[in-house]
Amino acid sequence: MATKFRLFPEMKKRLIIHFFCIFLLGFVVIDCSTYWSHRKKDLGDVFTAGIESPGYGIGVRIGPLATGFVFQGGESEPGKRDLGTGYGLRGGTYGPYRSQQLIFGFLGGEKFHSLPPSETPKKEETKKPEQNSQTGDNFLLLPENPESEQDPNPTPELSDERLNSKSYEIRYLRFYNNPVSERRKAKKEAFFRKYLESLDPHKRNEAIQTFLAQNPKNKDDYPSAFLFEVELYISIRYGIRLGFNFGEFLDFLLGFAGIDLMEDDI
Repeated sequence: MATKFRLFPEMKKRLIIHFFCIFLLGFVVIDCSTYWSHRKKDLGDVFTAGIESPGYGIGVRIGPLATGFVFQGGESEPGKRDLGTGYGLRGGTYGPYRSQQLIFGFLGGEKFHSLPPSETPKKEETKKPEQNSQTGDNFLLLPENPESEQDPNPTPELSDERLNSKSYEIRYLRFYNNPVSERRKAKKEAFFRKYLESLDPHKRNEAIQTFLAQNPKNKDDYPSAFLFEVELYISIRYGIRLGFNFGEFLDFLLGFAGIDLMEDDI
């Protein structure tokens, strides 16, 4: 009897150890794919290598500091800025993307967003919400935004939130001359947009979705990684863009320790 009582605690201890090992192994296997997927994406964020068209000139950009003479992109008709495409590795994604850039000395600006083949944005007819005199819990009156009518080719809202976070549209001079009133206005718009998204998480309210589509979150803004990027662009009709991002490289290294410096592990 004494032997049996001595074996019971040992068996119980072994069972606990085995259970813990199985649980830990299962946790690692389940989370491992996500972990390495983030590391792979972080590595892709470090480099830029793409072929773009149409474009002319040569330019260098170090963070928000751009210099040279570049005209890349353009309009298929007056007021419609829909030209300027590229293919390669940019914004952490390999594939087609929209690229427009203008550099005149140190002035100008640029626009970038990914165009995944399965999510290439098409022309959408903007439907005006019908006026309804009835009021209720599902009726929401949104403010009109005259600025949305001035941009016939806004930055599209893609289903991949990470791709959206890498998109940007910026004027270089705006980076240096950004009044307090403009910064406050941008914060209010971002807060209002987030509030609207919380009201319609399943994207079923036509009025809300129309308003959000006309007011993309990345318009005239840039991700934090933009400040740490070095790019070279050379083109005669068809050009190449090469770049290296020091901030994303540090984010890639720290990612192995579980630190998301750029907050892009989405």
